[in-house]
Amino acid sequence: MRIAVHPIGEVGRRALRILQAEPAVTEAAAWGVSETPPRTRVVDSLDGFAVVVTDRPEPDDLARECLSAGASLVTTAGWGGEPWQAFADAGLSLVVGANIETGLAASLALQEAALMDEPLEVRLAWTVPGRPRRRGEPIPFPEPVGSRWGQEVDPQGWASHNLPVKAFEAPVEGEWSAAMARVSGALDEGVQRTIVGVADHRMYLAAIALAAPAVPVGQHAYHPGRHWASAAPTAYLDRALASGLDVASFHETTPA
Repeated sequence: MRIAVHPIGEVGRRALRILQAEPAVTEAAAWGVSETPPRTRVVDSLDGFAVVVTDRPEPDDLARECLSAGASLVTTAGWGGEPWQAFADAGLSLVVGANIETGLAASLALQEAALMDEPLEVRLAWTVPGRPRRRGEPIPFPEPVGSRWGQEVDPQGWASHNLPVKAFEAPVEGEWSAAMARVSGALDEGVQRTIVGVADHRMYLAAIALAAPAVPVGQHAYHPGRHWASAAPTAYLDRALASGLDVASFHETTPA
């Protein structure tokens, strides 16, 4: 599988290095860069590439290049002018939201919810840069980020999931970032509460979140058309774990 990366910042450059180490990737090249990354071939055509990955916001021209070359596209976020119908008509995938919020946190939550006979409550949270709050919703992130106060926000990418979900942002200062999910659900033996979370250097965690869907997209884990990165949570997390993501977990069961 050949993958091209259009990196405009540190997250994109780190994602390129992650994909260069992927066993399933025969080549991870750079497209649209002014400086050549170390040990990387720079290409001016996307022909022959199965997937293109970018940290660029609103990549309209890149989307057109992908459609012309027959390549699927992975982006950090959605944007207003997404040509999602054109990707669907071409049998290609447009995967948006490959970030800590709608990628890592959402996939952690969906993975755990799928293990429950009846999910009763889903809460997910992630950090954002900023001054820490002094009140709000207590969020148990893994160390070294630790417990923080969060503020409830509208969850993105959950319209197709029939789950009771709440989402929270927690501002933190410094270079560390984190994401977590708490899922409560009914099992035969009672009610189980599971907390899963990740914490790492902000740029590294964001790069893992961006790179994780690339190989699954090339392996058709995402159907043609537009999807959030969390639409294939198992495949997404498998690649994130293979890239070095460490997940902390806690399980507690209350007998029926």
